[in-house]
Amino acid sequence: MSNVEEHAREQKAGMKCPQCGAFIETSIFELLTTNALVCPACHLRLSIDRMKSKPAFDALRKVQNAKRNLEQKSKFNG
Repeated sequence: MSNVEEHAREQKAGMKCPQCGAFIETSIFELLTTNALVCPACHLRLSIDRMKSKPAFDALRKVQNAKRNLEQKSKFNG
């Protein structure tokens, strides 16, 4: 595995809290299934507006499905 691949695996998905700047770790699955994210540092609750975010959620579902398909194919090839 190359250094770039190792770094990509180590990198956590998420965002910085708009209030305190702490990192809010999340996943595509969590974004698709939860109604809000909570900052672990200041406990700010970030509600997810599914109607306004529909194009982004459609794209996330495509990424999640592609990831699942890749993982299934990797199991058969490995």
